[in-house]
Amino acid sequence: MKRMTFTSITLAIMAIVIAFTMSRSTIRAQNPPVSVSGQSNEGDEPSLVGVWVTQVTRRNCDTGEPIGTSRIQLTFAEGGTFLETIGPSTIRSPGNGIWKREHGWNEYSSAQRFMRYDGAGVFVGSGVVRAAITLDETGNHYTSTATNDVLDVNGNVISSGCATSVSTRFSGE
Repeated sequence: MKRMTFTSITLAIMAIVIAFTMSRSTIRAQNPPVSVSGQSNEGDEPSLVGVWVTQVTRRNCDTGEPIGTSRIQLTFAEGGTFLETIGPSTIRSPGNGIWKREHGWNEYSSAQRFMRYDGAGVFVGSGVVRAAITLDETGNHYTSTATNDVLDVNGNVISSGCATSVSTRFSGE
């Protein structure tokens, strides 16, 4: 009886591993791996996948006038996720997000979420940033426009804002 149970469990695990391996190879065939330069290894057009050094300019939503700037780093991964790295902060976490290609080869959209804290480190809500991204023809720079919502602990929007950004691909050189 123990031998049959062990055999059944082993076969089930093997079936799961095989199914996972086959699904990964199907995904790779649909989305070829991308090099550090943002080019797919099959020579397709540039991609957003990679590490980006970004200057964000917060703006008055009504007038477009700049309010302030900051520098962040974004890492866009194959499969449509990304991570935001910010400078030291006790009032907000780095962001985690999703992205997708929109129209054509160079237009993308993204959405990210981060957590907000007060000066004592108590959770006070979150923030959601939604951006429209346009990659330039070289694939090494992009610009974006964004809106952001500040949410309270219950997820209610308590304020909103606007921003633009310019980004350069980190090439390791």
